[in-house]
Amino acid sequence: MIQRKYLVPVGVVTLLVTIWTLGWFWFAREIQVGMQDFADQHVGNPVSLSWDQVKVSGYPNRLNTHIAQPRGIWSGPDGDISWAGADAILGFFKDGGRTVSFRAPGAHDFTLRSNGTERSMIAASEGFRGRLDFNGNGQATGLRGLATGLDIMIDEKPATTLDRAAFDWSQTNLDVDTATTTDGIHPDSAGQSLTFSLSGVSLLTAGLDPNVVGTLGRKLDRVAGQLSVRGALNPTDLSPDGLTRWKDAGGTLEITDFSLVWGPLQIAGDGTLAVDGALQPVGAFTAQIAGLDRLVNLLEKTGRMRAQQAAIARIALAVLTRAPANGGSPQARVPVSIQNRQLSIGPIPLLRLPVINWN
Repeated sequence: MIQRKYLVPVGVVTLLVTIWTLGWFWFAREIQVGMQDFADQHVGNPVSLSWDQVKVSGYPNRLNTHIAQPRGIWSGPDGDISWAGADAILGFFKDGGRTVSFRAPGAHDFTLRSNGTERSMIAASEGFRGRLDFNGNGQATGLRGLATGLDIMIDEKPATTLDRAAFDWSQTNLDVDTATTTDGIHPDSAGQSLTFSLSGVSLLTAGLDPNVVGTLGRKLDRVAGQLSVRGALNPTDLSPDGLTRWKDAGGTLEITDFSLVWGPLQIAGDGTLAVDGALQPVGAFTAQIAGLDRLVNLLEKTGRMRAQQAAIARIALAVLTRAPANGGSPQARVPVSIQNRQLSIGPIPLLRLPVINWN
């Protein structure tokens, strides 16, 4: 009798385990088939993906999808971008099935081919993880990631290293009918935003002036902020025609919570950028700057600022600089503008910017 009374609960548990096991392997098979179907359906499309092998692990409570040797190619009218990535692990069925998590430390190789030329970039990291978000229509609406120990090479030459790089990209208003949008400043309200934070950015290969190195150092301690694109702008089509359409539609690039720490120089502020008729940047910012006196000395020493300009700047700084109430380095709250390729702090011209050739 004692043994019989356990038969029913044991049988129920066994049945549940069997159903769960069958369900897990069914889902695993569906993931493998679905991914292959997706790749087959997109062959020849602007974006094509492939891989050597897909395996699913994590039984009984996870569905970790291991992808061996993933690769892809994006084809455009002027060329293509190919990617060969490190082995990756994907996690499905998160947040109601609209989020895919990923881990892909290692080397990712990008090659750009355009107009008979070829450029390459290799990004290798000790750690790389993130997530990709989708809406109900299957469109990507967000991508966030974190890389540590990042080493970047361009055209097989060392470019920079970063201790840490984090980003969060999102796209909104994908279903907006832009023809009926009534925003007068931004007739096309579709936009994208990117929040980023970079730490320990090495400048060893930047060819910096020895005076710059002596004053600011060879490493950016931190650069971070949020970039928001107002108006429809295709980041893969930064051509004169594409930028002109964006400009004519009232397009702007809004920069918020920007911060830069480079040795004694500390900058924090917000502002807006656009392009003028010659497709050169114009903008206005409000910034809190510490170490501006060191920057003026540096610009004078390197010949980027004449002695008379430097003297005027020092007088202005003496008036504008204040010590924070909570302590710390003296700061100057100043307007910063870019107009006709001239970077100015208040009424003081600081730098003449080079022409940007968007071709």
